[in-house]
Amino acid sequence: MPNVGKRSGAYSTGSAYDVHPFILMNWTDDFESVSTLAHELGHTMHSYFSNKSQPFVTSDYSTFVAEIASTFNENLLNDYMVKNAKSEKEKLYILGSFLELLRTTIFRQTMFAEFELKIHELIENNEPVTGEVMSSLYYDLVKKYYGHEKGVTIVDPYVAHEWAYVPHFINYTYYVYQYSTSLIYATALAEKVINEGKPAVEDYYNILKGGSSMYPVDLIKKAGIDPLSSEAFELTMNKMNKIMDQIEEILNK
Repeated sequence: MPNVGKRSGAYSTGSAYDVHPFILMNWTDDFESVSTLAHELGHTMHSYFSNKSQPFVTSDYSTFVAEIASTFNENLLNDYMVKNAKSEKEKLYILGSFLELLRTTIFRQTMFAEFELKIHELIENNEPVTGEVMSSLYYDLVKKYYGHEKGVTIVDPYVAHEWAYVPHFINYTYYVYQYSTSLIYATALAEKVINEGKPAVEDYYNILKGGSSMYPVDLIKKAGIDPLSSEAFELTMNKMNKIMDQIEEILNK
């Protein structure tokens, strides 16, 4: 339970090779807690199987595949919760929560990555990088990604300054794109498991047991998806569209 002086959030660690992984988190007995636990258990499973299957030297794994394991679990939880929802209102909440995960991770984090790239390109071209320049650059990207000019959404001017409180731009250079790629692969792999069953499960174990024995691109290939094709992206977009269709169906009743 949350307590005075206790850190917020949650994390799983499996860095002690000869000891089982453990999770520290804050449990508030709601859906967010369940979702967080499922996420952290993905990391825990990854550490457990990698430590059991790999020698110490290759037991650790990169962030690229780490976030596949965690968000894969979130996908399976979402599918289970939607199928077992006790009411249309509950189902709508779960669908909306997962849609927001897809939006903020696949679209927003990709936008963050593009913003970060453009900042570095300014420096490479010996152009000044001021707060005003960064705000203008960020605002233009948000409007582009969210369809401001086409009237899809309205992006208020204050959003231009949102970049200033995102620590990843300062502390984790060229890091955020991995959130997007990992969730895309996780969603695609989860869809394969849901639709194909045990064969897809066995393929997925190649990531959990792989550690750093191969490059991430090769581990993903062994899990049943060609990472250099559009398959994972198409499966994820189909999932996203299906969720929006389900939401609209409920709202139109």
